[in-house]
Amino acid sequence: MSGNSSFDAIIIGGGHNGLVCANVLARKNKRVLICEARKECGGLVNNDITNYVPPVTSAVSSSIGGMQINYIPKTTIALSETGQHIRLVGNQHIDHKSISTFSSHDADRFNDFHEKMSKFSKTLGSFMMASPPRIMNNSFSDYFKLFKLGLNVRLLGKKNFNEFARMIGLNIADELEDNFENTLLQGLIAHDSVIGSNLGPRSPGSLINLLYRMAIHNNSLFGGIFQIEGGNDQFTKHLIEKCKSNNVKIKTSASVKNCIIENDCAVGVELNNGEKMYAKKIISNADPRSTYFSLLGSQNLDTDVKRKIKHHRSKGRVAKLILELDKLPSFNNCDDIDLDSRMVIAPSIDYIEETFNPSKFDKLSPEPTLEICVKKASNQNPKLDIQVQYAPYKTHQGWENIKESYVESIIRIISKYAPNINECIERKKLLTPDDIEAEYNVSGGHWHHGEIQIDQLFMMRPIPGASQYKTHLDGLFMCGAGTHPGGGLTGISGKNAAKAVLDDF
Repeated sequence: MSGNSSFDAIIIGGGHNGLVCANVLARKNKRVLICEARKECGGLVNNDITNYVPPVTSAVSSSIGGMQINYIPKTTIALSETGQHIRLVGNQHIDHKSISTFSSHDADRFNDFHEKMSKFSKTLGSFMMASPPRIMNNSFSDYFKLFKLGLNVRLLGKKNFNEFARMIGLNIADELEDNFENTLLQGLIAHDSVIGSNLGPRSPGSLINLLYRMAIHNNSLFGGIFQIEGGNDQFTKHLIEKCKSNNVKIKTSASVKNCIIENDCAVGVELNNGEKMYAKKIISNADPRSTYFSLLGSQNLDTDVKRKIKHHRSKGRVAKLILELDKLPSFNNCDDIDLDSRMVIAPSIDYIEETFNPSKFDKLSPEPTLEICVKKASNQNPKLDIQVQYAPYKTHQGWENIKESYVESIIRIISKYAPNINECIERKKLLTPDDIEAEYNVSGGHWHHGEIQIDQLFMMRPIPGASQYKTHLDGLFMCGAGTHPGGGLTGISGKNAAKAVLDDF
């Protein structure tokens, strides 16, 4: 090997999964270097991109030596043009009462639906905390994982097992229309089933998308949704402080050009400035496409791997509109508690589906679904942070041509619920998937580094043969959201990847 392996591991990218991975390794006495291309670590976990987060599990927290993060629980309000909003808090008794003001039938069915979905999400969640098995690998550990997986599903009982098997590939729309009468309630749950994905409510697989979301949000439909006190950068700061105490070296403004490969093994990294560093293990926190095509280079991939990565779906479908305000707008029939909630504009399943249809052709609907977060700081003017779906990557019209008119169409939608919104706005900023790709080095601007769909999950995430955090090249691992179990501010991918790396030493 050329040069000296002055580190046990070099992690490419200082997003939250990379920081978690680094801390786990360092606590096992490994010498770790993080190379971050941007001026600061954190990736997409910042106050511009991320509004709401799930809680970090105790398993992830304990793996890095504990975390002191203060979470503020958030309720959800489905906005109605008529002012007849639905308010849900994640407590079944309170939510039953809230829904019953619209329909006692829906309230009863909601409890049954929630119980069933929670049970199924727990089953999925039990698979998240370890690397998935490799099929046809003829290893005892993989056979044991498959056995355990099958056992967990069978423990649901025959009736629930059959129902789980029936539902796993279904679309959420059919399930909601079978259970509920209220179209606003249907729209709200459908929104949470497709959020961040390239799926519509009537797309097969949208139901499993909801189960995955529930699995990281305390197995609850509308519970386990938080903001971090002081902003999302508090989470990053805490992880960086852990890195310092664990002697992890962090090098910012250090963009990695490629991996150094010797004897079919990754042995180091070369930065864009020509600097070279060596380590026993290289771990990419970049998305799978960037890892394989940029860091490895297509010349080092065989035809089959190249084809799989080429077909890996990672086109972002979510934009972020930030409205800086000189005063808070007045939302119809909303009080201060409502304004402090996660506010969703997704009036019905059909509304979402009609918004989704143009995005299949990379076109825009003038009426996207919106998730609105009011952000207030004592020394700053308030802001509306608005998650906009569906906003396709490389839209057919070209973002540079339509950004301004698209922002105005979003504001028109909000004005139906907050008539004085226009007179409150000081500045507007729209971050499209194209902007996210350029600013955060994420292929396609996809927040989860790849679609969370049934053929890109579990033992097939990101692609078959790379589902246990090891790439197709010896010495090179992945730890980002593109790996199992997927996106969301959980740190699970980073923790699991660290375990795989430690097992390989």
